[in-house]
Amino acid sequence: MVPFGRTAAVFDVDDSLLDGNAGTIFTWYLYREKVMRPEMRSRVPRLIYEYARHRLTELDMVEAGSRCHEGLRADELKAHARACFERHLRKRITSGAIRQIRKHLLSGHFVIIASGSPQYIIDEVGAHLHVHAALGTRTRVVDGRATDQILPPVVFREGKREAVERVCEQWDLDLSRSWLYSDSPADTPLFEAVGHAVVVNPKAPFREEAEQRGWEVVEWSDRNRPAASEGADEWGSWDG
Repeated sequence: MVPFGRTAAVFDVDDSLLDGNAGTIFTWYLYREKVMRPEMRSRVPRLIYEYARHRLTELDMVEAGSRCHEGLRADELKAHARACFERHLRKRITSGAIRQIRKHLLSGHFVIIASGSPQYIIDEVGAHLHVHAALGTRTRVVDGRATDQILPPVVFREGKREAVERVCEQWDLDLSRSWLYSDSPADTPLFEAVGHAVVVNPKAPFREEAEQRGWEVVEWSDRNRPAASEGADEWGSWDG
């Protein structure tokens, strides 16, 4: 018997599997809890300002989300990721994603979640969903503390495809017979590699491209959104 039937099911995390961005929420959590080192914490509002004005790219923000852990103990980061997940992310996992993940697990497929968000928080999502592999952006740890040195690849665009291909090679999985679920045009390199492309909740320009390419489009609208008052409390300010 061939393990997993050589078939993988890959799920993007941010704004598809999850109602929100795991890396942004984790960064916000570390910022508001004043866990970051002061010199790193002072940079966060400026990063947001520059990104909002299109002076920083999405890749810049992906990398910054992991680099802001510099100087923190890895074991403490893991504990904070667990607390952040339980408090803020668990309720944001979409019902549509849960159904599809269970379907693929029951079908004997190798289930992967992949995100540019920090590995610490993606590990928590993966453990909760009982997937086979959780791929996030990692930084080097020296003497038990995180550094700002990102371990390639950054799990974004071609880097996400590379990370997924490594896992598939390790487990003898065939991407051409595998599935990808994602909302993001940044995942086009991976969409082009899989046999079953499923675009989740795409915005208008990407929806049009998906339809032109013949990719399946689905709506996972049954999300566990926070109440308005809770959302205001969580996202109201970065001046904490």
